[in-house]
Amino acid sequence: MWAYKLRALNGPNFTWPLMMFSGAISEKNLQRMGKIYAGKPIKVKTRRELIASLRPKDWQYLRADNGDLPVEHVPPPLTARAVAV
Repeated sequence: MWAYKLRALNGPNFTWPLMMFSGAISEKNLQRMGKIYAGKPIKVKTRRELIASLRPKDWQYLRADNGDLPVEHVPPPLTARAVAV
């Protein structure tokens, strides 16, 4: 009875997650049958890749001691105010 109430509450597409939750069918078998989507692992970018993905016009805001800067990065010239501070 509780399964019927849950399915009625969550809608008709709740059948397969309910089967997985109850342990009647394994998640691996449900994925193989195409009833649930398992997802894929995301590719994690490194710090160097993240900094390289910045637009070149934004490179001027990166500090020289930042590390992992792109090869093409040319630090902006120091202004009189930056030298005084």
